[in-house]
Amino acid sequence: MKKKVLLLGHLGFNVNLFDGQTNKTRNVYELLRSKRNELKSLKYFDTQKFKYSLISPFEMIFSIMRCDSLIYIPAHNNLKYLFPLIYFICKILKINLLYIVVGGWLDEYLENKKLHVYLLSNIDGIFPQTNQLCEKLKQHYLYKNVVYFPNFRMQSFIPTFEQNHDDFKIVFMARIFRLKGIDKIFELARYIEDKYKKNHTFIIDFYGPIQKDEMDYFNKGIAKFEFIAYKGILNPEDIYAKLNEYDLLVLPTRYPGEGFPGTILDAYISGIPVVVSDWKYLSEFVDHGESGFLFDQNREDEFPFYIDKLYHDRNLLLHMKKKAFEKSQSYSSEGAWNIIRNYL
Repeated sequence: MKKKVLLLGHLGFNVNLFDGQTNKTRNVYELLRSKRNELKSLKYFDTQKFKYSLISPFEMIFSIMRCDSLIYIPAHNNLKYLFPLIYFICKILKINLLYIVVGGWLDEYLENKKLHVYLLSNIDGIFPQTNQLCEKLKQHYLYKNVVYFPNFRMQSFIPTFEQNHDDFKIVFMARIFRLKGIDKIFELARYIEDKYKKNHTFIIDFYGPIQKDEMDYFNKGIAKFEFIAYKGILNPEDIYAKLNEYDLLVLPTRYPGEGFPGTILDAYISGIPVVVSDWKYLSEFVDHGESGFLFDQNREDEFPFYIDKLYHDRNLLLHMKKKAFEKSQSYSSEGAWNIIRNYL
């Protein structure tokens, strides 16, 4: 029987946001929209409304009461304060409740939250984006309703792999603050300047929203190097074509909530490999030496070593570009739909 489905999460349609939570929520919504013929109806409630409408909590409740299946994509505060209410509404009205997890923080978040641990054990499905987090939830909390649900994109982009520029172009695309590793990129730039002097063709470009309290630090770092630039925020429809102009994406992150960063998947789809820190769950998504390189943050020489390696070996770079695109095929929207459809 076809279901009336409601997606509840931060879609941010009123502003052009660029963060993992919003992007994942929008991707899930677009996936459901593409399969509307298999649903009785599809509606959404954008939790951004909480910021500017006093009656929005009542609108949310009313929206939930009219659905058969609720796809719930909360961030920290929503899970902490609203989930118990949402749970009891769904239980009373026998509404199917599916929680799609964004990031890699849920297992640590649930420590000392007995109510949330119990309530989550009784919903219809918990869908983390990493296999390792799935196993942690099963082992630590004995959950039997955990299902791996990988990151994905709705796209049909075909990259060009040959390098059509003389420069070696490196890109960072994520929220811009130190926990995502911008300080490590400035250290890389200093290494390049010290080693190559003026005899290099490196370009490093940053894309993404700048965290307000990091604005001064970031601007000062940019100003120190002639080959670094900030290029603003890319529109979603422009991401793949723009990334395809680069040779390599870097993400030296140490962000505590890291799960499967969408920027890695965007790089793969665009046909460029990644050099990322061996942090949290990232080893699950990078085939070392094929789709990218993982470096140990405790060894200062490893990050620049892999950059040097690809800078000097363009045949290896071309091989890894093709492997990166091959890797992107593992995270298709059809694969995601085949998982979630069974629980609606």
